[in-house]
Parts: sequence; C-alpha cells; structure tokens
Amino acid sequence: MEQRKNLSKSLWELAMPFLLYVSLNMAIQAALELCFFEFFTAPEHAVWELAVVNGIEIPIFYRMYRESCIREQLEEPEPKRGGKNAVWKRKSRTGRLLLAILGGLFLGRGINLLIGLTPLPTLFPGYETAADSMYTSSLLSLVAASMVTAPILEELLVRGVLYRNLKGVLQNRYAGMACASLLFGILHGNLVQGLFAFLIGLYLNWIYESEGSLLPAILAHAAVNASTIFLERMPEWQNVLYGSLPLYLAVTAVCLLAGFEIWKKFPLSKEK
Repeated sequence: MEQRKNLSKSLWELAMPFLLYVSLNMAIQAALELCFFEFFTAPEHAVWELAVVNGIEIPIFYRMYRESCIREQLEEPEPKRGGKNAVWKRKSRTGRLLLAILGGLFLGRGINLLIGLTPLPTLFPGYETAADSMYTSSLLSLVAASMVTAPILEELLVRGVLYRNLKGVLQNRYAGMACASLLFGILHGNLVQGLFAFLIGLYLNWIYESEGSLLPAILAHAAVNASTIFLERMPEWQNVLYGSLPLYLAVTAVCLLAGFEIWKKFPLSKEK
C-alpha cells in the first residue's frame, strides 16, 4: 500500500508541472486575447503575446524550482546551508559560461543544418508557422520572447523541475536527461522543432548536471535561439550556404565537431 502511494506521488510530481505549464499557457493566452483582442490577435503581435505569457509564468516556475531545491537539501543526510543562495547551487565561472554559450551556438547550428539534410522538413512542414513569425515579427519581440523569457521559463520548467524530478524517480541521471529532453521536444508541438529540441535538450541537461546551476543552461539556450533568429533574418547567408552542397556539409561538420568538443569540457561527477 505504501509503495503504491509513493508511486502515485512520484507520478503526480512528474505530471503536475507539465500539466500546469500547458494549462497556464492556454489560460493566460485566452485572457490576453479577451482583454486586448485587437492587439494580440494580429499575426505580427503573436510573438509579443508569447513574451508576455512567458513573463507571467516565470515567477510561478521559479518558486516551484526553489521549493524543489530546498526540499532536496533538507532530505540530504547533512542539509546544505546558505538560504536563498543555496537555491541556485554553485556559481559558474565566466569562462564556463562562455563555453556553454559557444557550445549552444555550434550545436544549435549543426543540429539545425543536419536536420535540413533529412526529408523531415518536407514531410512534416508544421514548423513553418513558427519559422514564418521570424519574418513577420519585430526583432525586439523575437529577442524578448526567444532570447530572454523563453530560455528562463523553459530551463526553470524542464531542467530545474522536470529533470530533477525525473532523476529522483528513475534513480538514474542519464535516463532523467533522456526523458526530460523528450518532454522538452514535445513542448515544441511539431516533429521538426521537437527533434531539434530533444537533441539540444540533451546538451542543456548535461551542462546543468555538470555545473549544478541553471545559468549556463539558460545562456546556452538563449544562444541557440539567437543563432536561429539572426541567421534566419540574413537571406544572403542562406543563399550562399544552400547554394553549395559541399559548403553546407562542411559548415554542418565543423559546427557539430566544435559543439561536441565543447560538450566534452563539461564532465559529470561520479554518481554516488
């Protein structure tokens, strides 16, 4: 009976943050469109709506992450001390943060280009709706939504809450990373973006586990999104790259190799 009760509690701890995120998204979007119908229903303002929704949710999931950290500290044989400073765990040095950012840039570009070599974008064009927003939305709205609010919110939710819960339930950090990355992919709503998010999510989970802090993952996530935003708005670069298969393959290989070399700079401690 006790075992079944613990299982139910574990399943609820896994499902609740995910369901809360989806429910809040729907509720806040509906409220915004009801109160500011003309503004937020215009296609060019859709990204602003996303930025506002993310901004409202960040304090909610920060509190959830904070409580998870405190609960974990109290459950240890010798609870860690440090009050609020202990919530984010140890801080990363500037050099480590720069490495995390570079890894995000290289892996983000490399994985994106690699997926472009497959038939997936043609077979599953659902990602085009999100891609089109890069051309119809202002640069400021894209920066606010994709480079600021989304990395903070999604890292709090996926790495800070879901991954920590999964690692505890599965008792294996590698399984936790894989499952958290899968959920990260599902959150993106279509196969092409979902596959990209799953693969880059493995890197983000890894550096979070390695550094013991969300900050490197947040900055790397922002770098991944930044590379997409700025490069997709440079048609000259795309014309040169897509016009030469050897160049395309070379850039893909260089980005992936550089990204994996940086990834290796983030070793994991031995599991106790």
